[in-house]
Amino acid sequence: MKKFCLIVFCISLFSGYCKSQTANYSGGYGYFFTGPGWVTPNDLIDHLNSPAVFGSSFHWHSTGYTTGAEGYAELNRLLIGGGGFGLFVPDMSADSGTVRFDLAGGYFKVGYVIHQTQRYFLSVHGGFGGGVMYTGIENNSRTTPIFFSSSRPVFPLGSNDYFHGYLFYDVGLGNKLIATKVDPNNRKSGGFMLGLDVGTLIGAPVDTWRDETGAVNGIPSPGTIFSPYLRITIGGGGFKNNDMPK
Repeated sequence: MKKFCLIVFCISLFSGYCKSQTANYSGGYGYFFTGPGWVTPNDLIDHLNSPAVFGSSFHWHSTGYTTGAEGYAELNRLLIGGGGFGLFVPDMSADSGTVRFDLAGGYFKVGYVIHQTQRYFLSVHGGFGGGVMYTGIENNSRTTPIFFSSSRPVFPLGSNDYFHGYLFYDVGLGNKLIATKVDPNNRKSGGFMLGLDVGTLIGAPVDTWRDETGAVNGIPSPGTIFSPYLRITIGGGGFKNNDMPK
């Protein structure tokens, strides 16, 4: 929570510093995104490194890639919208097995445009939603069970998929550029858009671990997670300068 408050404070400070005289626009836009994402769920990693699971032979890979889509409506610099995402980490191996890990969810978002011209705008945004953490355990051993769950082990040459519910908070900074030709004398502008977003996803665990049969006991909580991201966005939209005469 302290990290989350620090991130919000830094973005608010940056917003106040960058805010300048700019026209009021209305419109809307949407886009797909992809790019690198990082996640290090320390409580889960500690459990995977315990002797009953994989021991010291397991090493976590923090870097994955994120993909998804978002859309917003803008009314006088206020942004309202939402979207969904997935964060995918490459499979990770240990001496006795393999770990698969993903995050996925959806959220409602609001934002504020700090600066906007006919071709470019800079905005801050925050979001709230929910989703799931997925962890798959594959046992490659022929003799030794893996006690990811102390009450329901993964038996030799077997596998199991586990899921844990999460509340997600998102805070970030968005840059968008209209890449098509814009008429500077027309109050309306729009077209193909490119962008770059930077931010972080904060996840708080809810519920309990589950698999395809229901709740699973004997697995520690995965704990709060922080997942920074850098996203390239590709989409389109249209805007109207409310301050320009018709």
